[in-house]
Amino acid sequence: MANTSLKTLALLGSLAIGSASVAFAQDSGPIIDKLVAKGLLTDQEGEDLRAEMLTDFGHTSAGKLDISSAVTKLKITGDARVRYQFENQTDNPAGAKGDQDRNRYRYRVRLGLEAELGPKWTVATRLETADSATSTNADLGSGTDNFSKTGSEAVFLGQAYLNYKDAGVLDSDSIDVRVGKLPHKFFNPGVNGFWIDSDINFEGAAEEIVYSDIGLKDSKLSTRAGQFVLNNNAANQGAVSGATTNTTVKPSLLLMGQVEYATKKWKIAPTIVGFAAPSEHDKSVAGATAQVSDTTVYNDLATVFVPFEYKLTLGEKPLALYATYGYNFSGEQRAKRLTNSSTVEKDAMIYNAGVRYGENKLAGDYQLVAEYRHVGNGSYSTLLLDSDFNGGLLNGEGIILSGSYSFTSAVWATITYFNSFNIEANRAKANAMGHGTAQVLQIDLSAKF
Repeated sequence: MANTSLKTLALLGSLAIGSASVAFAQDSGPIIDKLVAKGLLTDQEGEDLRAEMLTDFGHTSAGKLDISSAVTKLKITGDARVRYQFENQTDNPAGAKGDQDRNRYRYRVRLGLEAELGPKWTVATRLETADSATSTNADLGSGTDNFSKTGSEAVFLGQAYLNYKDAGVLDSDSIDVRVGKLPHKFFNPGVNGFWIDSDINFEGAAEEIVYSDIGLKDSKLSTRAGQFVLNNNAANQGAVSGATTNTTVKPSLLLMGQVEYATKKWKIAPTIVGFAAPSEHDKSVAGATAQVSDTTVYNDLATVFVPFEYKLTLGEKPLALYATYGYNFSGEQRAKRLTNSSTVEKDAMIYNAGVRYGENKLAGDYQLVAEYRHVGNGSYSTLLLDSDFNGGLLNGEGIILSGSYSFTSAVWATITYFNSFNIEANRAKANAMGHGTAQVLQIDLSAKF
């Protein structure tokens, strides 16, 4: 077998096309994989050829960067955004605090690095501004002195995970397994995300397996699961207030499961979200004070979602209609606990419905979105909700309007307006219940690379 001739031919052909560019050095992997798949190269010969190409590239002027031989492709991505934000809030009971106005000048920067370690393994990290779970915005003017660097100008590790991708496992078209601090792949239609805030990076493990042409032609069946660690993970938290003995706290997990069936026109993805091995803080202990927190007590959450999206074309631009309906089967207990009241409206429903017109891909493109949301008293957890709508709290419903325009394929502007009000109008803002009213206006200038 003329292995040397084949390797030389593959190398010279790719060199002629790529002119020994960075793109050639990094993108030769799929070509080599094809040669291996067709039996023209053995696995070992493919790896040797890959190493030779990277070595030759390293001797060019573009290859001065010394990259580990284990890395077959290195990808750097990032985005930056500056934002003006105006907020107006009123809390219950009516007139208790009056109008609360705030002007904010904010920015966000995220820088990601992804290294492929052969055809199946990837390691990825991302640095982000701000340390909040549901926000990566930092505030201008937050320093101790004007223009100082002692305010919120810190950098945090938002993502750090190992990713395994393969095909053919259980006869699937693809599998994706991630472990660490990771981005998710759950279908979650809505402005800034809906039941998962778009800034959340989960901690734990997530899996996806995909099958094509199941039932309908050009369809995809995707099954996703997530096992995420929560911060209340100690073995013993000491005595609950008023109790005579220590209270054991079991390791707490957030579990998610989703089955998505999609065609070119529509997709539907039944989902379940719940807490497992919850904290025992809120259980009856002789003399103990009841616990009502939504961020440290992980129980009474078993919410089922059915997100749906339908796509069509209107005036040569894409139009999408989307909606999500959710119901927490433990909503009554959750509403009573969070309000510490037996008279609360036991609203266990959470849903949205929206329309999205246009898309932002090329210069001159635009997108318009209108959405309605309802988040009941006992429907869900504030750990996960979009933080821009109703302050990320429960007991809120209202509208979101958003419009964006692309100056280039990488730079665009967005204006978004959120308007929410209490569902249970007289419920005071406490223990995850929403504001009486909450209005937010955001004006963004964003860029990505």
